Amino acid sequence: MDSNLRLRPATLEDAGQLNTWWNDGAVMAHAGFPDGLGQSLEQTRQAIAYWESARGELFIIELDHVPVGECNYRILNEHTAECGWKICETAAQNRGHGTRLIRLMLNYLFTDPALQAKTPIYRAIWDTNRNNLRAQHVYEHKIGARRLREQRDAWQDQRGVWQSSVDYEVLKSEYLR
Repeated sequence: MDSNLRLRPATLEDAGQLNTWWNDGAVMAHAGFPDGLGQSLEQTRQAIAYWESARGELFIIELDHVPVGECNYRILNEHTAECGWKICETAAQNRGHGTRLIRLMLNYLFTDPALQAKTPIYRAIWDTNRNNLRAQHVYEHKIGARRLREQRDAWQDQRGVWQSSVDYEVLKSEYLR
């Protein structure tokens, strides 16, 4: 049961926590920012405000009512959402919460009545760093995601190091079977 793990919309009150995470190179390295974003608190507030008006949402991941990470989605076209997630607190990592989190997110995207009425989502996509073998195992063996492609040397991180990524998708029709 996932009663102790939940997603809630991020608010301006979360700016301090998000700013801490986003400026932490250990948290952000997988996203290409091994030195963190270097973002001011005001810039973080602006990012939260952007998500409030965007075609998507920014969520805080809570475990036992304590923020442990963040996730988001954005609508790419009329039926596809691009997702991202990270458990930022080290104590909450490698404990199975990531699998549960992804399932919560996919269930929300594919079954939330308000979201489905506004923008029905039939496909969720995301990518991960090619070096993140644990995430790939979770996506392929626990979530049932389809590995679409591997992109070698697809982008450079903020230190100029080339990074490769793996793209994934889950279709609503397959996920909800």
